[in-house]
Amino acid sequence: MTSFKLSILCITYNHAAFIRQALDGFVMQQTNFPFEVLIHDDASTDGTADIIREYEEKYPDIIKPVYQKENQWSQGVAISKTFQFPRIQGMYVAMCEGDDYWTDPRKLQKQVDFLDAHPDYTVCFHPVEVQWEKDPEKKEIFPTPDKRFNKTTLDVEDLIQHNFIQTNSVVYRWVFPEKEHLEDYPVGILPGDWYLHLVHAKHGKIGFLEDVMGVYRRHPGGMWQGNNYLRHGDKHYHFFEAADKLLEGKYHALYEKKKREYWLEMLRFSVMLDDFATLSRLGRLPPGLVEKLGRTIIPWEKQTWKHRFINKLAKWLGIAPMYPDLKSFIAECRKREK
Repeated sequence: MTSFKLSILCITYNHAAFIRQALDGFVMQQTNFPFEVLIHDDASTDGTADIIREYEEKYPDIIKPVYQKENQWSQGVAISKTFQFPRIQGMYVAMCEGDDYWTDPRKLQKQVDFLDAHPDYTVCFHPVEVQWEKDPEKKEIFPTPDKRFNKTTLDVEDLIQHNFIQTNSVVYRWVFPEKEHLEDYPVGILPGDWYLHLVHAKHGKIGFLEDVMGVYRRHPGGMWQGNNYLRHGDKHYHFFEAADKLLEGKYHALYEKKKREYWLEMLRFSVMLDDFATLSRLGRLPPGLVEKLGRTIIPWEKQTWKHRFINKLAKWLGIAPMYPDLKSFIAECRKREK
């Protein structure tokens, strides 16, 4: 039985247009160590699974798929925790979802060499090119130097500020189960990758390599397209709670502030779009109260009342009003709607 030094985790659903590039990026890797590719297809309906089977037949010693017959994500199943993490054999773990891909055939070798040479580091990442499917001419590099605080060595105190590590750029020195318990891994949170970065940064330093070695796609079918405050707001709010618990309350004041600010943004979009379902699930106010206030007190034809309503609740939450004048509030609403 092959002993793998590194495991690649790939989750995919209806990525037929993209999955070949992801798989090609895996099998082209030139390494002096064996690695495995653990793919989870969540009952795709567009032929994604058929493409994976082609690669499984051609590279049976590398490609290790799970093909679901029913979609697990829609049933609330934690896919990584349930189906992916238990299969990991490598001491190092790389991530790449099925709609992203790698461009450097020595990506894994470079990152593993770094981690081998620096045993006090548990995370290694690099910049990626961001491609916009709707605007092919628009390209950018993430993270920019300022997003990573102009550092090449970072730590958990940097990472709690914001997520500067793109999923398909990271390699971890895997901490499960020696330093963390899989049963403690939370479900129902997003972004899951930011939490996983924090889990590993809790136990070591974060190293940055300057080579651009992958592509992150922004496309209409992506997880983070649309209004994320209404699509995933409750899960993101619970992420802050989970991160606070993970780090044992050391940064509790910061996470409380982030929760209040995020709740306010959810409220703003709920009022603006007349959609209170996600906000209500959080239970920060008695059930139905926000919706009742929004629909009975606010004259919807007058934007100024929405502005006053949100700023009043911001004050109640202990946050300074985000939009001190009506003009800036309306401008921000219009920008977010685009």
